[in-house]
Amino acid sequence: MTKQQATIPPRRIRLAVAGASGRMGQRVVALAAENAQFELVCALTEETDPRVGQPLVPPIAGGHPAAGVILKTRREKPCDVLIDFSSPSGTLTHLADCVGDGAAIVIGTTGHDAAALGAIGEAARSIAVLRASNFSLGVNLLISLVEQTAAALGPEFDIEIVEAHHRRKVDAPSGTALSLVEAAARGRGVSREGRVVTGREGAAGPRPAGQIGVHAVRMGDVVGEHDVHFGGPGETLTLRHSALSRDTFASGALRAAAWVAGRPAGQYSMAQVLGLK
Repeated sequence: MTKQQATIPPRRIRLAVAGASGRMGQRVVALAAENAQFELVCALTEETDPRVGQPLVPPIAGGHPAAGVILKTRREKPCDVLIDFSSPSGTLTHLADCVGDGAAIVIGTTGHDAAALGAIGEAARSIAVLRASNFSLGVNLLISLVEQTAAALGPEFDIEIVEAHHRRKVDAPSGTALSLVEAAARGRGVSREGRVVTGREGAAGPRPAGQIGVHAVRMGDVVGEHDVHFGGPGETLTLRHSALSRDTFASGALRAAAWVAGRPAGQYSMAQVLGLK
């Protein structure tokens, strides 16, 4: 390698962000615009967003790196990876665009139905797809710990999951809570089917053996809290994670985007990004 070649900086990762006008999307854009690893090429939003065609960052921001980026409904420039924090229907639109030009996709949107999950799996035959219910390092460690704890304590311990989010969250239980359910079921070596109850009311009767309870709280501006309770004979163990800022998730999503860009087609997870698998 010549001296001239050695001084040529690597090309930045071309990044598109879907759901850019939302609470999470705005933080992803803000952090990406300040990160020299990325080139922010597109900020996307829903067709019904009244801000379509307007600058994502108001002109008063002056020299902000994201100033001048216009909110659009469809991607017009090529990208290496797209981060999706839009909506279940929006995911499918952006997924198709990524398949069309071979871009990787990081999916942070939750609430997908079985058909959408099938479409995501099919897309992973053509492009790199990383889907996560939560991009926090702590939450992904929590998921691993829940699986280990469920396996170690065994069926004598009941499992109850309580999650809390802000009043504007539209899906319940949260995607993270469902990931914790899956982790607990894996630890027990069973399927989650028929074992999960979301809240209880009235004469619910005695708690069935092996049941996993999930309870959703929606209030105020809570960023995200997840408690996993293991209740057994004479003792209770609680594993808890609290998110204090959306930047926790935004920085994790960018870390995932940098990791998955250029990967071969397939489905990837945050556990792989963080070296937990």
